[in-house]
Amino acid sequence: MNSAVSTLFQAFIDSFRPKMLALTLISVSIAALFWLLLIWFSVEPLYNAALALLNWLGMDMTVYAGTEPSMLSWLKFIIVPIVVFGFMWPIVATSAVLLAGLYVTPPVLNYLAQRDFSGLEKRGKNSIVRGLWVAIRATVVFLVLWVITFPLWIIPGMAFVLPIVLTAQLLLSVMRHDALADHATVDEMKLIKKGDSSGAWLIGIVCAFLSFIPPVLLIMPVMSALAFTRHYLSLLNHIRSQHDRTIEHTLEPV
Repeated sequence: MNSAVSTLFQAFIDSFRPKMLALTLISVSIAALFWLLLIWFSVEPLYNAALALLNWLGMDMTVYAGTEPSMLSWLKFIIVPIVVFGFMWPIVATSAVLLAGLYVTPPVLNYLAQRDFSGLEKRGKNSIVRGLWVAIRATVVFLVLWVITFPLWIIPGMAFVLPIVLTAQLLLSVMRHDALADHATVDEMKLIKKGDSSGAWLIGIVCAFLSFIPPVLLIMPVMSALAFTRHYLSLLNHIRSQHDRTIEHTLEPV
Protein backbone atom coordinates (compact mmCIF):
# COMPACT_ATOMS: atom_id res chain seq x y z
CA MET A 1 0.00 0.00 0.00
CA ASN A 2 2.86 2.37 0.81
CA SER A 3 4.43 1.65 -2.58
CA ALA A 4 1.14 2.59 -4.28
CA VAL A 5 1.07 5.93 -2.47
CA SER A 6 4.69 6.52 -3.46
CA THR A 7 3.86 5.57 -7.06
CA LEU A 8 0.96 8.02 -7.16
CA PHE A 9 3.13 10.80 -5.73
CA GLN A 10 5.90 10.11 -8.25
CA ALA A 11 3.35 10.04 -11.10
CA PHE A 12 2.03 13.43 -9.99
CA ILE A 13 5.56 14.87 -9.98
CA ASP A 14 6.40 13.32 -13.35
CA SER A 15 3.21 14.78 -14.85
CA PHE A 16 4.82 18.23 -14.70
CA ARG A 17 8.05 17.30 -16.46
CA PRO A 18 8.43 18.96 -19.91
CA LYS A 19 7.83 15.81 -21.98
CA MET A 20 4.78 14.86 -19.96
CA LEU A 21 3.37 18.41 -20.01
CA ALA A 22 3.63 18.42 -23.80
CA LEU A 23 1.84 15.05 -23.90
CA THR A 24 -0.81 16.40 -21.52
CA LEU A 25 -1.37 19.44 -23.72
CA ILE A 26 -1.94 17.29 -26.80
CA SER A 27 -4.18 14.77 -25.00
CA VAL A 28 -6.21 17.57 -23.37
CA SER A 29 -6.71 19.22 -26.77
CA ILE A 30 -7.99 15.96 -28.27
CA ALA A 31 -10.23 15.19 -25.28
CA ALA A 32 -11.56 18.77 -25.01
CA LEU A 33 -12.62 18.78 -28.66
CA PHE A 34 -14.41 15.44 -28.26
CA TRP A 35 -16.12 16.42 -25.00
CA LEU A 36 -17.23 19.84 -26.30
CA LEU A 37 -18.84 18.17 -29.30
CA LEU A 38 -20.39 15.58 -27.00
CA ILE A 39 -21.87 18.24 -24.71
CA TRP A 40 -23.04 20.38 -27.63
CA PHE A 41 -24.95 17.59 -29.35
CA SER A 42 -26.07 15.42 -26.43
CA VAL A 43 -27.02 17.53 -23.41
CA GLU A 44 -30.56 18.32 -24.56
CA PRO A 45 -31.35 14.74 -25.72
CA LEU A 46 -29.87 13.36 -22.49
CA TYR A 47 -31.89 15.85 -20.41
CA ASN A 48 -35.08 14.79 -22.20
CA ALA A 49 -34.13 11.13 -21.74
CA ALA A 50 -33.59 11.73 -18.02
CA LEU A 51 -37.05 13.33 -17.72
CA ALA A 52 -38.60 10.45 -19.64
CA LEU A 53 -36.90 7.87 -17.40
CA LEU A 54 -38.02 9.63 -14.22
CA ASN A 55 -41.57 10.00 -15.54
CA TRP A 56 -41.56 6.27 -16.39
CA LEU A 57 -40.52 5.58 -12.80
CA GLY A 58 -43.55 7.57 -11.60
CA MET A 59 -41.79 10.87 -10.86
CA ASP A 60 -43.59 13.47 -12.99
CA MET A 61 -40.96 16.10 -13.75
CA THR A 62 -42.97 17.86 -16.47
CA VAL A 63 -45.01 20.09 -14.16
CA TYR A 64 -44.78 23.75 -15.14
CA ALA A 65 -42.29 25.74 -13.12
CA GLY A 66 -44.91 28.20 -11.82
CA THR A 67 -47.16 25.48 -10.41
CA GLU A 68 -44.75 22.85 -9.17
CA PRO A 69 -44.43 22.38 -5.40
CA SER A 70 -41.14 23.23 -3.71
CA MET A 71 -40.24 19.56 -3.15
CA LEU A 72 -40.60 18.83 -6.88
CA SER A 73 -38.42 21.86 -7.69
CA TRP A 74 -35.75 20.48 -5.38
CA LEU A 75 -36.01 17.02 -6.92
CA LYS A 76 -35.64 18.44 -10.45
CA PHE A 77 -32.63 20.45 -9.34
CA ILE A 78 -30.90 17.42 -7.79
CA ILE A 79 -32.10 14.27 -9.51
CA VAL A 80 -32.31 15.30 -13.16
CA PRO A 81 -28.62 16.40 -13.36
CA ILE A 82 -27.59 13.18 -11.60
CA VAL A 83 -29.48 11.10 -14.17
CA VAL A 84 -27.99 13.17 -17.03
CA PHE A 85 -24.55 12.55 -15.51
CA GLY A 86 -25.39 8.84 -15.30
CA PHE A 87 -26.07 8.83 -19.04
CA MET A 88 -23.05 10.95 -20.02
CA TRP A 89 -20.25 9.72 -17.74
CA PRO A 90 -19.84 6.27 -19.39
CA ILE A 91 -19.02 8.05 -22.67
CA VAL A 92 -16.65 10.50 -20.98
CA ALA A 93 -14.95 7.82 -18.87
CA THR A 94 -14.46 5.32 -21.69
CA SER A 95 -13.13 8.01 -24.04
CA ALA A 96 -10.66 9.24 -21.39
CA VAL A 97 -9.45 5.73 -20.52
CA LEU A 98 -9.13 4.72 -24.17
CA LEU A 99 -7.24 7.94 -24.87
CA ALA A 100 -4.90 7.19 -21.98
CA GLY A 101 -4.45 3.57 -23.01
CA LEU A 102 -4.08 3.90 -26.77
CA TYR A 103 -2.43 7.30 -27.19
CA VAL A 104 -0.83 8.35 -23.88
CA THR A 105 0.56 5.06 -22.53
CA PRO A 106 3.02 4.26 -25.39
CA PRO A 107 5.11 7.46 -24.95
CA VAL A 108 4.80 7.18 -21.16
CA LEU A 109 6.02 3.57 -21.36
CA ASN A 110 9.02 4.58 -23.48
CA TYR A 111 9.80 7.43 -21.09
CA LEU A 112 9.77 5.25 -17.96
CA ALA A 113 11.43 2.24 -19.64
CA GLN A 114 14.39 4.35 -20.72
CA ARG A 115 14.70 6.33 -17.51
CA ASP A 116 13.85 3.93 -14.67
CA PHE A 117 13.56 0.40 -16.14
CA SER A 118 16.33 0.25 -18.72
CA GLY A 119 17.44 -3.16 -17.41
CA LEU A 120 14.00 -4.73 -17.76
CA GLU A 121 14.04 -7.03 -20.77
CA LYS A 122 11.23 -6.83 -23.31
CA ARG A 123 9.77 -10.32 -23.61
CA GLY A 124 6.24 -9.46 -24.66
CA LYS A 125 4.57 -9.72 -28.04
CA ASN A 126 2.53 -6.54 -28.22
CA SER A 127 -0.02 -6.20 -31.03
CA ILE A 128 -2.48 -3.49 -31.97
CA VAL A 129 -5.24 -6.07 -32.46
CA ARG A 130 -4.71 -7.51 -28.97
CA GLY A 131 -4.65 -4.03 -27.43
CA LEU A 132 -7.88 -3.04 -29.17
CA TRP A 133 -9.55 -6.30 -28.10
CA VAL A 134 -8.60 -5.73 -24.45
CA ALA A 135 -9.86 -2.13 -24.60
CA ILE A 136 -13.16 -3.08 -26.28
CA ARG A 137 -13.78 -5.97 -23.87
CA ALA A 138 -13.04 -3.77 -20.83
CA THR A 139 -15.35 -1.07 -22.20
CA VAL A 140 -18.21 -3.52 -22.79
CA VAL A 141 -17.84 -4.92 -19.25
CA PHE A 142 -17.79 -1.38 -17.87
CA LEU A 143 -20.96 -0.37 -19.75
CA VAL A 144 -22.82 -3.55 -18.75
CA LEU A 145 -21.91 -3.08 -15.09
CA TRP A 146 -22.89 0.59 -15.34
CA VAL A 147 -26.36 -0.28 -16.64
CA ILE A 148 -26.84 -3.10 -14.11
CA THR A 149 -25.80 -0.98 -11.12
CA PHE A 150 -27.51 2.25 -12.24
CA PRO A 151 -30.70 1.53 -10.20
CA LEU A 152 -28.50 1.33 -7.06
CA TRP A 153 -27.92 5.07 -7.36
CA ILE A 154 -31.13 5.61 -5.39
CA ILE A 155 -29.22 4.35 -2.32
CA PRO A 156 -27.61 7.36 -0.59
CA GLY A 157 -23.95 7.65 -1.48
CA MET A 158 -24.01 5.10 -4.31
CA ALA A 159 -24.16 7.83 -6.99
CA PHE A 160 -20.74 8.88 -5.69
CA VAL A 161 -19.17 5.47 -4.97
CA LEU A 162 -20.24 3.39 -7.98
CA PRO A 163 -18.87 5.67 -10.75
CA ILE A 164 -15.49 5.78 -9.01
CA VAL A 165 -15.30 2.00 -8.48
CA LEU A 166 -16.42 1.17 -12.03
CA THR A 167 -14.07 3.73 -13.57
CA ALA A 168 -11.23 2.31 -11.47
CA GLN A 169 -12.04 -1.19 -12.78
CA LEU A 170 -11.98 0.12 -16.36
CA LEU A 171 -8.63 1.84 -15.77
CA LEU A 172 -7.21 -1.30 -14.20
CA SER A 173 -8.22 -3.56 -17.09
CA VAL A 174 -6.93 -1.32 -19.87
CA MET A 175 -3.77 0.02 -18.19
CA ARG A 176 -2.54 -3.37 -16.98
CA HIS A 177 -2.36 -4.71 -20.50
CA ASP A 178 -0.93 -1.55 -22.07
CA ALA A 179 1.75 -1.18 -19.41
CA LEU A 180 2.91 -4.81 -19.68
CA ALA A 181 2.33 -5.75 -23.31
CA ASP A 182 5.86 -4.93 -24.49
CA HIS A 183 7.73 -6.40 -21.52
CA ALA A 184 5.76 -9.30 -20.04
CA THR A 185 5.26 -12.78 -21.42
CA VAL A 186 1.80 -14.32 -21.55
CA ASP A 187 2.50 -16.33 -18.38
CA GLU A 188 3.80 -13.26 -16.57
CA MET A 189 0.69 -11.33 -17.61
CA LYS A 190 -1.56 -14.09 -16.26
CA LEU A 191 0.39 -14.25 -13.02
CA ILE A 192 0.15 -10.49 -12.48
CA LYS A 193 -3.53 -10.39 -13.40
CA LYS A 194 -4.33 -13.30 -11.08
CA GLY A 195 -2.61 -11.68 -8.11
CA ASP A 196 -3.39 -8.04 -8.90
CA SER A 197 -2.71 -6.21 -5.68
CA SER A 198 -4.65 -3.79 -3.51
CA GLY A 199 -2.02 -1.27 -4.56
CA ALA A 200 -3.29 -1.35 -8.15
CA TRP A 201 -6.84 -0.85 -6.92
CA LEU A 202 -5.73 2.08 -4.76
CA ILE A 203 -4.10 3.69 -7.80
CA GLY A 204 -7.27 3.10 -9.82
CA ILE A 205 -9.57 4.48 -7.13
CA VAL A 206 -7.45 7.62 -6.61
CA CYS A 207 -7.13 8.28 -10.36
CA ALA A 208 -10.87 7.71 -10.88
CA PHE A 209 -11.72 10.03 -7.99
CA LEU A 210 -9.40 12.78 -9.22
CA SER A 211 -10.95 12.54 -12.68
CA PHE A 212 -14.11 14.07 -11.18
CA ILE A 213 -12.24 17.20 -10.05
CA PRO A 214 -12.29 19.71 -12.96
CA PRO A 215 -8.80 21.28 -12.67
CA VAL A 216 -7.05 17.99 -11.92
CA LEU A 217 -8.81 15.88 -14.56
CA LEU A 218 -6.74 17.66 -17.23
CA ILE A 219 -3.61 15.74 -16.19
CA MET A 220 -5.40 12.48 -15.37
CA PRO A 221 -4.76 10.60 -18.66
CA VAL A 222 -1.02 11.19 -18.32
CA MET A 223 -0.89 10.79 -14.53
CA SER A 224 -2.86 7.54 -14.56
CA ALA A 225 -0.65 6.17 -17.37
CA LEU A 226 2.47 7.12 -15.38
CA ALA A 227 1.15 5.58 -12.16
CA PHE A 228 -0.06 2.29 -13.65
CA THR A 229 2.97 1.85 -15.90
CA ARG A 230 5.39 2.41 -13.01
CA HIS A 231 3.37 0.10 -10.76
CA TYR A 232 3.22 -2.79 -13.22
CA LEU A 233 6.79 -2.50 -14.46
CA SER A 234 7.99 -2.49 -10.84
CA LEU A 235 5.84 -5.54 -10.12
CA LEU A 236 7.19 -7.35 -13.20
CA ASN A 237 10.75 -6.47 -12.21
CA HIS A 238 10.11 -7.86 -8.70
CA ILE A 239 8.64 -11.10 -10.05
CA ARG A 240 11.63 -11.68 -12.32
CA SER A 241 14.08 -10.91 -9.52
CA GLN A 242 12.37 -13.47 -7.29
CA HIS A 243 12.41 -16.02 -10.12
CA ASP A 244 16.11 -15.45 -10.77
CA ARG A 245 16.94 -15.82 -7.07
CA THR A 246 14.98 -19.09 -6.95
CA ILE A 247 16.94 -20.48 -9.91
CA GLU A 248 20.25 -19.40 -8.36
CA HIS A 249 19.32 -21.09 -5.09
CA THR A 250 18.35 -24.28 -6.94
CA LEU A 251 21.65 -24.37 -8.82
CA GLU A 252 23.78 -23.84 -5.70
CA PRO A 253 25.96 -26.89 -4.91
CA VAL A 254 24.82 -28.89 -1.92
